[in-house]
Amino acid sequence: MRKPFTILLYLLVIFFLMYWPYYMNLYEKEQIQEKNQVEEEFRGIITFWDFPHPSIGDPGGFEFIKKRIELFQYKYPGVVIDFEPLSYKDGYEKLINSSKDGSLPDILPVGADFYFISKDYLSPINKYVDEEFKKQYKEGVIDAISYKGNIYGMPLGMYTNVLFLNVDMFDEKEIKLPENGEWNYEEFVDSMIKLTYTEGKKDKKYFYGLGISLAPDNYNLWGFLLLDGARAFDKEKYSFFGPQAVSGVQKVLDLFNKYKVVNPVSLEGEREKLWQDFITTKNTAVLVEESYKIAQLKNLQSKGKLFEFDVAMYPEGESGIPLTLSPKIYAYGIKKEKDEKKLEMEYKFIKFLTEDQQKVIELGYVPVKKDKVTEDDKMKRIELAINYTNIIPQFDGWRKINNTVIAKIKEGIGNNKNAFDITEEIKNSVSQLVH
Repeated sequence: MRKPFTILLYLLVIFFLMYWPYYMNLYEKEQIQEKNQVEEEFRGIITFWDFPHPSIGDPGGFEFIKKRIELFQYKYPGVVIDFEPLSYKDGYEKLINSSKDGSLPDILPVGADFYFISKDYLSPINKYVDEEFKKQYKEGVIDAISYKGNIYGMPLGMYTNVLFLNVDMFDEKEIKLPENGEWNYEEFVDSMIKLTYTEGKKDKKYFYGLGISLAPDNYNLWGFLLLDGARAFDKEKYSFFGPQAVSGVQKVLDLFNKYKVVNPVSLEGEREKLWQDFITTKNTAVLVEESYKIAQLKNLQSKGKLFEFDVAMYPEGESGIPLTLSPKIYAYGIKKEKDEKKLEMEYKFIKFLTEDQQKVIELGYVPVKKDKVTEDDKMKRIELAINYTNIIPQFDGWRKINNTVIAKIKEGIGNNKNAFDITEEIKNSVSQLVH
């Protein structure tokens, strides 16, 4: 019995000695191949600029970004994200200037911003985004960051302009809040008049119904300009003219000059000062602002440093809907890049930045993906307002057009011009810009 067993054992040893080097050679080749695959990924510096995203527990607004960078760098050793914060005061202008002098960062916030797309500053990311991936997003989201068949960004969240209300000031004057955040223009004006008053005789304190910044590069005015049915553009052409446009301009003029319900700081272009008048000085009952500011308000409220607030949409006029205009999508784009390995790594980073849609809600944005539902009542109202928001048009020169509208209306308010003349001045100025 021992002899067959001994023979079998010898055969196994011989077989092992013969084939072991072969298997070791295959193993080593596989390890080298895997190592080479890892080494093929980009290693180096990726520059990245972004605006703050304040939230509860992060009033500065950059912890979200810093944590995502830290996790990404841990996941991809050898990749360094060189981050530079932008401020809301001059950050957009800095991006524009950097595009002109060739110093754009590798990754930048773009949204549905046609300027960077039209000037060919961004890399399309179509090859990384398949149809199944696109189906995860809500209707219109991918289209907002696409142009001529190319996708130019990865969306983080959605936003628009809304009206934030100081509920305490409404209660003090026994004014009913707009039901479900909806009101018509007459109801809105009546509330603003009641909320505009003075206190004291010697040292008067002034209180205002409305704060609405007329600083460049914002979309605060459009919800009032469009409320009687005017259109800002039609088939990629400027179309804000005619009786309905004049009527919208007149309603803006009335708020400033006839009813005198607007905080004068609105005309100074100091957006931060107006914000402080709303949250700190508390002399402005209603503030028109971008909806993601809700995260800052919730942060202050969680610390007991803020009044009760609510969210409303623009008032309704002849159009019957609270229509407005906004970039609507906050997204990240990639600067034009020839190095394919670097481009792929940059795509991985912006995908990594935007994938946590629960965090997006905490930052004050409405989720862009279908599977994430907003449950907070105020956020639901913002989402409804987004449904009534048109995305800014995709034609060259829109930024100059928008800023011309703001400047001409601001000038008209200061010089007591009539609505027809202001509308015609805007039309004539725009015709010079687009031809």
